[in-house]
Amino acid sequence: MSAEQTNRPVPSQSVTIQASKVRGVRSYELPYIEDARGNLTVGEFGNPLPFVPQRYFITFAIPSGTLRGEHAHRLCAQYLTCVHGSCYVLVDDGTTREEYFLDRPTLGLYVPPMVWATECKHSPDSTLIVFASHHYDAADYIRDYDEFMRLAAATG
Repeated sequence: MSAEQTNRPVPSQSVTIQASKVRGVRSYELPYIEDARGNLTVGEFGNPLPFVPQRYFITFAIPSGTLRGEHAHRLCAQYLTCVHGSCYVLVDDGTTREEYFLDRPTLGLYVPPMVWATECKHSPDSTLIVFASHHYDAADYIRDYDEFMRLAAATG
């Protein structure tokens, strides 16, 4: 059995939500519907996905060894899913860190405000889509990790 076949999700109609050790972070295993015409996954924003997006962006053709993200948001929440290939996402709330392996379009990761997120170890074919709860606002980004740690400690 190939590695591709072993990572293939089992057909399911339900959504499984798993809480992280990192404050507020949750992983979502979305339905996987197998069909002779092609497979399908679906999620509805607002229920069960945690917000209605105001913006999205897609990262792809990431050079080997490159880090993406490396910031937190003051107000914006994000939902990440790797729709092709794979990547890792490291989340950090200032106290606890956890790493997630996103390797299928049925698996998504909710990252709330005030959680530092870094995307790394992208496969050559990775395509990551990120849905954001807010429109772009440069002032919402915390790009300095030391500043993030000070703010995270102050907010508890």
